[in-house]
Amino acid sequence: MKNFLTLSILLSLTVMSCDKGKSTTETSTEMGEQMTTKTDKLPVDSIKVEDSLKVDKNLTVNFESKLLVFPTLKNKSILDSIYGSNQIHLDEYSKANLAESLKKKQSEFYDQQKEALTNWKPEFAQNWYSNSNMKMISNDNDFLTIQYTQDGYTGGAHGYYNEFYKVFDLKNNKTVQLSEIITNKDSALWQPILMDNFIKNDTGKGQAEMLLVKEIPINDNFYFDKENLYFLYNQYEITAYAAGPVLIKIPLSDIKPLLTDDFLKRQNFLIFF
Repeated sequence: MKNFLTLSILLSLTVMSCDKGKSTTETSTEMGEQMTTKTDKLPVDSIKVEDSLKVDKNLTVNFESKLLVFPTLKNKSILDSIYGSNQIHLDEYSKANLAESLKKKQSEFYDQQKEALTNWKPEFAQNWYSNSNMKMISNDNDFLTIQYTQDGYTGGAHGYYNEFYKVFDLKNNKTVQLSEIITNKDSALWQPILMDNFIKNDTGKGQAEMLLVKEIPINDNFYFDKENLYFLYNQYEITAYAAGPVLIKIPLSDIKPLLTDDFLKRQNFLIFF
């Protein structure tokens, strides 16, 4: 009965119309197939909402959003942190509840665009959109890394794009902070490291030619694997918009003295370096 009820709720979401009395809306809600990582075998499912609404004769708005679902994760603080990046806060993070949250966000986005039309009407056909996505980058040694991306366009010269990373310690049920990885965040120490590796990573990309700063500050948009520590800088943070996001890769072997003992032991770096 419980599974039937859940399925009924999710099926009903696929046929919901956002504004039946005024505009034609096409909506689909996809439930992702379960998958597991090759390392720690964390079951991962997904849910995706895609929708398109014509709000004016010259304006169509599109909404697309995908969330990952972790059926075996039960720690509330971890789940709050995972979905907090999407401004989703629930008492229970079931697939049905997450699907309902996405539909609510879709409705809010449409309402915002309708309101914008009260004082202005586009003179030619336009398509505005809002996209968001969650992607599991890795799940290794009980460190789960998730990439969050958002992009959209609601008029103006160009759209926007944002990329953010979070690392979750599933062994200790917490979000990993940069201070747990490195021993010192002093800008004077990290600026040359970041700049040197930015230049090394830029081969053939041309991002260095669009650099807007003389010194690259350390930030909290980071993740790591067994060999490297990565810092992501979004458009306009250190480079011009046209450069796109900048990912700086720093070999862990080059900064071993700056890594905490706990991190080194957890990742078994003392054995290899």
